[in-house]
Amino acid sequence: MKKFLKIGLIAALFFTATGVHANDDNFTPNVKSEKNKFIRFSIGKAEDVNLSFVGSDQEVLFEENIHSSAASSKVYDLNALPDGNYVLKIESDLKLAKYTVTIKNGKAMVSEPKISNVFKPVYTLKDEVVTLNLENLDKSPIEVKVYNEYNDEVYYEVFKDRTQLTKKFNISKTDSKELTFMVKFKDESFVKTIQTY
Repeated sequence: MKKFLKIGLIAALFFTATGVHANDDNFTPNVKSEKNKFIRFSIGKAEDVNLSFVGSDQEVLFEENIHSSAASSKVYDLNALPDGNYVLKIESDLKLAKYTVTIKNGKAMVSEPKISNVFKPVYTLKDEVVTLNLENLDKSPIEVKVYNEYNDEVYYEVFKDRTQLTKKFNISKTDSKELTFMVKFKDESFVKTIQTY
């Protein structure tokens, strides 16, 4: 009977932990070093992500769009790469994480995320109004620029000390066929082009 209760308790804890992880809404990729020059990328829920591996000269060495309909894992072989530092960039529609991957003496080591859970700008277009929403938990300065299709700057503003930015743009009176929004914060740039009609 005691053995049955122990097994039941262990099973309950396992299913509870699994349920908490599966219901986590945060973009939290798990990158683990493997023996030799292999890294494992795991994602805990259904999500579309872009994974890219960048060299020290900012050249994209490998890029893959991953569509995951459930929790998944994949191993990447880095044996073709020489010793050095690389950046593993993982990006979803809403978030971005960067890891430093160091290859040395035949082994790959992965750092903690350099940029952890940077929320990306979210744009909505409704009734000729574009709304820009952005979470900025550490209150870094946010630079917003808008360009027309001729690359003329039509809007510029820097927002400071904001944890949440919501900015509305009325596009009903613009002659532009498209507007390009450039948002810079935390040493990252995010660009989105929106068709106005």
